[in-house]
Amino acid sequence: MKQSRPPVVRMYFLDEQLRKKLYPNCTSLAAHFEVSRKTIQRDIDYMRDLLDAPIEYHSKKKGFFYRENWVFLPSAFLEQNEAEALKATKKVLSQYRGTPYYNEVSRALDKVLQYLPGSLGENDLFSIYSFDNLNETQEFSGHFATIEDAIRQKLKIGIVYDAPSSGKVTERTIHPYRLHYSHTSQTWYLVAHCELRKEIRTFVVGRIKKLRVQKGNFELPQDFSVDAYLSKTFDQVVGETEQVVSIRFSAYQAPWIREKQWHPTQRIEPLDDGGLTVHFRVSGLDAIKRWVMRYGKEAEVLEPAELRDMVRNEVRDMGVVYEE
Repeated sequence: MKQSRPPVVRMYFLDEQLRKKLYPNCTSLAAHFEVSRKTIQRDIDYMRDLLDAPIEYHSKKKGFFYRENWVFLPSAFLEQNEAEALKATKKVLSQYRGTPYYNEVSRALDKVLQYLPGSLGENDLFSIYSFDNLNETQEFSGHFATIEDAIRQKLKIGIVYDAPSSGKVTERTIHPYRLHYSHTSQTWYLVAHCELRKEIRTFVVGRIKKLRVQKGNFELPQDFSVDAYLSKTFDQVVGETEQVVSIRFSAYQAPWIREKQWHPTQRIEPLDDGGLTVHFRVSGLDAIKRWVMRYGKEAEVLEPAELRDMVRNEVRDMGVVYEE
């Protein structure tokens, strides 16, 4: 039924008619939408009085017209920069296809964007902005809803998992605590208690090959905090013992290191030569080693000694690979 359409649809149609200089009036518009003339008049009054639309009535042509150029932005009557931001959001969102709530948010944006005028084209907007293609997550998108429901209801999950460390595929029962997205690795993780390993583990969601909800419930331990657990990790890797890590960066590398928060406990100490030292408390030294190795000679591990030895051994083994 046409009368069920929201007012913004009628106003958008009226705007098109005015731009085309067709001189619409209350009678013709009321007939088109199957509503009363008073309803159309209220729409016109709203646009004119609250949106400052330059609408006037032409007595000879017996219809309304714009006395000057004016931009009508429906969709909750956004400013132009706000409307452009929504189009940018839609573009960014497309890179997260398959992630939680993608479908719901995408549909909500579509409902808003369908009423934006065609003059706000994406070509102009994305000649200014562009976005990298993020990791594709469609292959395991069905897992999110199941995992989320299990977390809410505290239900155990049986999974078939392809472990990256061992390369083995194992079956295990887990107690899912939280889904966590890492911007550093552009990866979704699941923090959970693993009955097979009898400890808290972080699973890469994309490596869960099969998943089924089990009948048994679990209780989150009162002495365990997911936030505290994550604060001890580095790149989602956790070890047995939390330690103070100190890494010195050269003056060349320092500006890039200073720009980013690498860890919640991070503390930066500037050096006289323009370099800096980064200190934080973490466990899981393997992840720190991989991070330090990215920067080659521009980074030096100061402590702990164990991490310094790990990097030294890695450099020595690399030297063997490149020997002629």
